[in-house]
Amino acid sequence: MRIDAYITEYARNTPQNIALEEDKRSINYSCLDKDINTIALSLMDFNHCRFAILAESGIQYIKILMAVYRSLNIAIPLPIEFPKFSLERILDAAHVNNIITTDAQYSRFGEDFFGRFGTVLVVSSDTSVEVLHKRIGTDSSNPELRLVLYTSGTTGAPKGVMLSDRNLVANAQSIIEVLGITSRDKAALIISPHHAFGNSIINSHLMAGSTIRIGNMNFIDSVFNLIERGVSIFYGVPSTYRILLRYPDRFKKAFTNVRTAASAGGGMDRFIVKDIRAFAPYLEILPMYGQTEATARLAYLPAEDVDKFIDTIGKSIPGVILDVFDSEFRPVELNITGELVARGDNILLGYLDDEIATEKRIINGWLHTGDLAQKLPNGYIKLLGRKDDLIKIGDHRVNPREIERNIEENNEVSKVFVVPVHHELMGTAISLLVIPAEGTVIENLFSFCRKSLPGYLCPKEILFIDHLPLSENGKISNRSIIEEYQHVKASM
Repeated sequence: MRIDAYITEYARNTPQNIALEEDKRSINYSCLDKDINTIALSLMDFNHCRFAILAESGIQYIKILMAVYRSLNIAIPLPIEFPKFSLERILDAAHVNNIITTDAQYSRFGEDFFGRFGTVLVVSSDTSVEVLHKRIGTDSSNPELRLVLYTSGTTGAPKGVMLSDRNLVANAQSIIEVLGITSRDKAALIISPHHAFGNSIINSHLMAGSTIRIGNMNFIDSVFNLIERGVSIFYGVPSTYRILLRYPDRFKKAFTNVRTAASAGGGMDRFIVKDIRAFAPYLEILPMYGQTEATARLAYLPAEDVDKFIDTIGKSIPGVILDVFDSEFRPVELNITGELVARGDNILLGYLDDEIATEKRIINGWLHTGDLAQKLPNGYIKLLGRKDDLIKIGDHRVNPREIERNIEENNEVSKVFVVPVHHELMGTAISLLVIPAEGTVIENLFSFCRKSLPGYLCPKEILFIDHLPLSENGKISNRSIIEEYQHVKASM
C-alpha cells in the first residue's frame, strides 16, 4: 500500500477531517484526495519516470508529492533552501528529465533554469496544471523505487537515497506506534519537508489520519502562534528547541497543551532537556535517531528514561534490528566500540545510479550507518561520533566528540567543537571553537586541557563563536565545523 492510498481511505471514511493547515487555509481529506487526483492526471502518460519537485514547503508541496506517488512515478524533491548551484548538482547527479513545480517557484528561478528539462509542469494555487513542455522517455530505475532524497550537494558528489513504498510505509507505521499518533492529533511541521525528518512527519500523520499544521522558523512569533493552535505533537531538531527556549514565557504558554516534543536530526543534549523541564514540566520529551538511508528513524529514547539516558539513542523502533559490529562485521560485546548497523523494512534500496556506494553501505543485508557506538547493559545504544570524523594525530586515532563532551562536562561553556588543523610535526593537531557561557575564560580552558588531556590533545588555539556551526540542512557535522572555523579565521 502506498502513502497516498491512506489519504484515499480517509477521504472515503472521514472526508471532513482536516488533513493539512497552513496560515489561515485548511484542506480536508476529501478535498486533498481530489486535488492529488487532479495533479496526478497530468502525470499518467509517464511510466515510472523521475520527476524533480520544486515547490515551497506547504500544502502545494504535499499535494504534488502525493500526486507523483499516485501516478506511479518517482519523486525527487529539491530542497528549495539550497542555493541554485546545489540544486543543479543534484539534478546532474539524478539525471532528471522531468520537473513539476509551482508558479511561485517558476517565477523565482526563471525560464532559463527550466530549459534543461524535457518536461515542465507548473501547478497553480488553484491546483490546475499547465504543461509547458512534455517529452516522455524511458527510465531504467529500480522497479520498487518511489522516492529519492538528497541530503546535501554543496561539496562532494551528492548521493540520492532510493526509497520504496515499503520503506515509507514501514517507517511511518513504526513512528505511529512509538509516538502513539491517532487521528485526533495535530502535528507541527516547521522543518523542511524535502528531507527525511520532515518527510517522515508527513507520512506518519497522513497514515494515521491526523492533521499537519505547516509553518516555518522564519518568524518566531508565528511559530509560537502555530503551536498554540491545538498542536499536540511538536517536532524539531535540537537547534529548533535551542531557539524557542530563548523565549521562556512564550515557550511556557505555547507548549501548555502540547503532549509530546519529539526530536531528531542530532542529539538532544541535557541542557535542552533541563530547560524544557523548567518551562514545560508535563511535556513528554521523545528524542529519536535516524538517517535518510533508514527512511528517517532507527531508534528512540523512551520518555521515562530521557533524564537518565539522554547521552544514548535508546533502543530500536519497532521493526528495526540494531547491532554494533567490529571491522570484521562481527557483533561486539557490551561497552566495546564498533560501527552501528541496522536492518529492517525501512532500509534504503540503495543509492541512485551508484552501485559502488550502495555496496559500501549495505553489506549482507545490514545498513552500515558510519556511526561509532557501544551497546550498553540495559539494551540501549550510545553513539560516539562518526567513523569518518576520527582524527589521526601522530599514531593516535582521536574521536573529537569524546573530547568535546569531556571539556563541556568540566567547564563553564555552552558548546565545544573540535577542529582538525595542520601541525608541522604531528601532521594534525586540534583547535577549539567554543560557544561561551557567562563564566567562560579562555585561559581556564587551556589550563583544563593541559591538566586533563594528553599533550597531543592540547589545542593550538581556542576561538569563541556565537552560533552553532550548522550545515544547509540544519545539522552539525565535521564538515560544517571545519567550514565555520575557516570562516572565523578568514575574518580575523
